[in-house]
Amino acid sequence: MASVAWTWIGIRASGVTAWGLLTAVVLWGILLRTRLLGHAASPTRLLDLHRWLGASALGFLALHMFLLLVDPYLPFSFGQILIPGLSSWEPLAVAFGICAFWLLIPVSIIGRLRPRMANSGAKLFQRSHWLAYAAWPMATAHYVLAGTDALTQWSIAILIAGTALLVMGLLARGFVPAPGPTRAAGSVVLR
Repeated sequence: MASVAWTWIGIRASGVTAWGLLTAVVLWGILLRTRLLGHAASPTRLLDLHRWLGASALGFLALHMFLLLVDPYLPFSFGQILIPGLSSWEPLAVAFGICAFWLLIPVSIIGRLRPRMANSGAKLFQRSHWLAYAAWPMATAHYVLAGTDALTQWSIAILIAGTALLVMGLLARGFVPAPGPTRAAGSVVLR
């Protein structure tokens, strides 16, 4: 183990962690749109967790990309980690990861600007979330095709568990109604 570069270990760990956090972000976003948790978690708490998980996922993704830049064994250039197809190592697998990264950026920026954008921000924010849904399969393809541990038993278990949770969440979203408007004590909600 002493001959293994610390950057390689960090690249693997930050990549798997970023994928796990992205999976959690998508799952929490799905749970925000259902009544699946009932009164166990308020929408405000779910939204706070969703935002925190998103920021954490981007942080681990940034660490993953930084470590790729400084890895002595197989260093990447800025262009190779930002532009799909430039990588000489596993260009398709790396391109999936880069595309997933670029799909996450608009939803993150618009999410931060949404409160200042009034009603137009809500529509734009909703549309940008479709990009986040597309980012997850691309990140998963990157993990499976580029991850050196992707076919180990523990990694396959993580991939199956994460995918199963998302499928169950999507099924719940399809069959469990979205939460209705909340009522303050003594107020009437008009529909």
